[in-house]
Amino acid sequence: MKVDIKEVAKRSGYSTATVSRVYSNGEAVKSSTKQKILKIADELNYIPNPIARSLSKQSTDTIGVILPDLFGEFFMDIIHGIDEEAYKQNRFVIVSSSHSKRNFLETLVEFMGSGRVDGVILMASQIDEMVAKIIKKSKRPIVFINAGDELKNIVNFKINNYEGAFGIVEHLILEHKYKKIGLIKGPDDNYDAIERTKGYYKALTIYGHNIIPDLILPGNFLVEGGYEGFKKIFRHKQRPDAIFIANDMMAIGAYQAAEEMGVNIPGDVAVVGFDDIYLSQFLIPRITTVHVPISDLGSRAVNYLLKIMQSKNNKPYVEILPTKLVVGESCGCKKI
Repeated sequence: MKVDIKEVAKRSGYSTATVSRVYSNGEAVKSSTKQKILKIADELNYIPNPIARSLSKQSTDTIGVILPDLFGEFFMDIIHGIDEEAYKQNRFVIVSSSHSKRNFLETLVEFMGSGRVDGVILMASQIDEMVAKIIKKSKRPIVFINAGDELKNIVNFKINNYEGAFGIVEHLILEHKYKKIGLIKGPDDNYDAIERTKGYYKALTIYGHNIIPDLILPGNFLVEGGYEGFKKIFRHKQRPDAIFIANDMMAIGAYQAAEEMGVNIPGDVAVVGFDDIYLSQFLIPRITTVHVPISDLGSRAVNYLLKIMQSKNNKPYVEILPTKLVVGESCGCKKI
């Protein structure tokens, strides 16, 4: 038979209100009292009812998370960071994907208006006018991950994509003297992809290198995008000396294409990526890439969201997390 809070109160000799305070972390309870109640509860195998706790606190202890996709190591790492930090803070997490615009709007409206969550962590590649209006009217705090510049006065945690891209292209130019550097981009409407493309252009411009439009190909941040992009770029009459691939998932596809075509990396062409996902360390040769603190994005977003919820102070705040060059052999560097 399931034990309820009344039984714990009866056995411990305290009121149900005192037992409730022990589990809700509300009003202070003496350490000795708390330990006695928890010991009795453990002996009785008492499990507190989260719904009842939420009603008493007028809180759900739940964070809503909306991501562009749930597929791929990048998003898995963000979810891991969010979930791990939420667990430490005794919070639950509901995760939803916004892979379609309708799904995104429905989920956002549901989270904002239903009372199922206390706050929202939102990552969207692009925010249109309708979404911006919903966000502006929301009474629940929102923390953004990698939001673009179209939204002002928000709380936003993002990666320094521009500097990361600039740095890795600079490495190709200064350390290896490559002249014809191609690019396989990410999606045109994706903020990360746009910033990485800007960094690529800036590095070529500063060091006086030609920007060759035929060596700049569209991509989609997926394995197949890198596979198709590599085949097209390497078949071009102006073969590149090196290729900057805008994320490691596409770089995996590029490696597959290179193997099929009998192209040696880096002997025939240097290849570099971005993100430093776990799988990238198994590419041979080890890919030179840009390390992104992906999990940190999630954990920092959770921490700041809880801070807002506790203080009721939702002032604008932007934190840009730095990246770091990870040197492998795919660019032509020697193995250390």
